[in-house]
Amino acid sequence: MLIPTMTNKEIYDDITKDYHNKIKIKQDFLRSKAIREFKKERKFPAWRWYEYTIPESNNKYIIFFYAESRSRIERPYVDFYAVVYDSKGRYIIQAYPTGYRHTEESPFQLIRQVSIYSRHFFERYNERIWKDKSIGSNEIVCRYLTRNKIGMPIEMNEQINRRLEAYGDSAKYGYRVRDGFCFARSGVDGVMSEDGDRSKDKVESMLVQYATFMNETDMSDTQLAAINKEHYISWLRCVQDFQKEAVDGVITLTLEP
Repeated sequence: MLIPTMTNKEIYDDITKDYHNKIKIKQDFLRSKAIREFKKERKFPAWRWYEYTIPESNNKYIIFFYAESRSRIERPYVDFYAVVYDSKGRYIIQAYPTGYRHTEESPFQLIRQVSIYSRHFFERYNERIWKDKSIGSNEIVCRYLTRNKIGMPIEMNEQINRRLEAYGDSAKYGYRVRDGFCFARSGVDGVMSEDGDRSKDKVESMLVQYATFMNETDMSDTQLAAINKEHYISWLRCVQDFQKEAVDGVITLTLEP
């Protein structure tokens, strides 16, 4: 069962195991049901979500489908997320592999990434984008995850967040997505070199905790200019990494056990 005290790697591996053994089969089973419901829909984009608990582990998931337009009814986007509770409330978890470079000299590698979203994050997302209190909690999660699948990591500075120093190294990066900007805390796990030489670290996984969401129209010109500058730097770095690592236009990386 997924619990908050698990390591990032354990959470990732548990969710991935559930996906390959159970969730993928359930997605295929639910697809025809979602398509039938989309055919009755009059307004698009449209979402459908279904609760699914795996009996063996008692892990709770939401499997969701998304049709951006009527032309996508027969080929809806499908994804899922885990739902976990602790004393502070409800959390949404997704786990995907991501490309990562630990230092400028380190090799580009594929690592496990666990993304955790709080209820507060989605409340702010709804408040600042959709402005509709009638939208249910699961639907607002589905809306965010389908519209903001890819985020550009933005190195933070005091022009973007004046209180940056108070949050420490964990707040080094934010994430720019389609709908706005995410303030987050992140860190990596693995075997860290005792002599402080980061190039010797063996990184296994990354945790990104999404703290809150901002609509860029509500941000200052100074913040946006700083975000745009860092966005370009991150984009250029991604292009350089791709050119360096790709063979015949393809990067082939595998996760280490």
